[in-house]
Amino acid sequence: MIVLISALLVVGTDAVLLQHQSRLRGEAFEAELLALPQTYGEALAGSLSADPSGSDSTRQLLKKLQSRPGILALELKTGSGLALASGDPAARAQADVRQIDFELGPPASGGALLQVLAQEQAMQHAFWRDAWPAILLRDLVLVLLLSLSVIVVLDRMMLRPLRRLADRADALDSSQSPLDLLSSAPGVQSSELSRVARSLMRAHHGVWLRWQDEQQQVQQLQQQVQSQAAQLQAAALSLEQKNRELGSLSRSDSLTGLANRREFDEALRREFKRAQRQRGQLALAVLDLDHFKRYNELHGAAVGDQALQRFAQLLSERFKRDTDFVARLGGEEFVALLPGFGLDVTQELMEQLREELRALRLPHGSSADEGPGLTVSIGLAAYSPAHPYLSPQSLMQAADEALYIAKHAGRDRLSLASSSSLAERA
Repeated sequence: MIVLISALLVVGTDAVLLQHQSRLRGEAFEAELLALPQTYGEALAGSLSADPSGSDSTRQLLKKLQSRPGILALELKTGSGLALASGDPAARAQADVRQIDFELGPPASGGALLQVLAQEQAMQHAFWRDAWPAILLRDLVLVLLLSLSVIVVLDRMMLRPLRRLADRADALDSSQSPLDLLSSAPGVQSSELSRVARSLMRAHHGVWLRWQDEQQQVQQLQQQVQSQAAQLQAAALSLEQKNRELGSLSRSDSLTGLANRREFDEALRREFKRAQRQRGQLALAVLDLDHFKRYNELHGAAVGDQALQRFAQLLSERFKRDTDFVARLGGEEFVALLPGFGLDVTQELMEQLREELRALRLPHGSSADEGPGLTVSIGLAAYSPAHPYLSPQSLMQAADEALYIAKHAGRDRLSLASSSSLAERA
């Protein structure tokens, strides 16, 4: 930047100086043109007097005259018919070309006329062509000298103190107060830079204090974020667990752990479609504990719940194939869905279940000696290719009707779907 400024300064100065010199050269060129007759007229006249045919001296004088800056062409005509030319006569057509005619005196035989074509622009071009290398070298030397001088002055007056100030700034430690460093700093710089240094140190001290406060706030925020992240993670885990529990509750009975009515309806539709598609068998048994309301009244709801749980456990132990499905429809009513089983096999399994329930001898009356214990009534229906049903609902309705018949026939028994139900299902 310093070199560029120095170059601009030197070039600007040269531009003003050269413009002035150009004007002076123009004035000198005008004066020189006016002095040409006096300068070369007598010599040419004498040369022509000695040799009217144009001696070598005459040609040399014309050549010397034509070589002067700004002279484009010369033409010498004598009364004896001699014509000598030098340069380019076609330059007459150029702009700003001046023609100077002067007659040579009586010493020339018959007289002579000299025409000079001159142009100030050509003189200026010739000057620049000759003087440009010297001017460029001079400007280069001036730029270098000026730049070095400015750099030396700036280095001594500003850069060295600034480097010392920068070294002190680099020595600052965040664990040490800037005011402590300020009190121990050597006063080796100018008063202005010393004031700047002290102002910077005080500003740094304020920034340092704010940085300390922000660091504490950042640490507190990080702790809060970590705490909230831990809480969010715990809440997410709890929510996931609750969702699993809700999903399980929405598909299972909370008391017995068996599937609920919603899950059973989906399983019935699924297995019914599979039986239709594969032309297989599907047995459906609806089970209802006998006189369970009176049982609850006599023994209490807690004992009634235990009885329901024990019966649900008995169903799970009896029907534990992967394809078997048992559920609690509500209250004391249960259901067993047995894919692949027909009426005969399912009837035998249900009779065994009735016997196992009677063997438990769950108290039925007010004491353990009253009656054989808690009993169950069962309605049974089965789908097969030979005896198809139109829909899962019709299969369920047939099992419900069979249960209704078992209840009204005295309870503690198993009833198969009636022939009228078989006719309706077809």
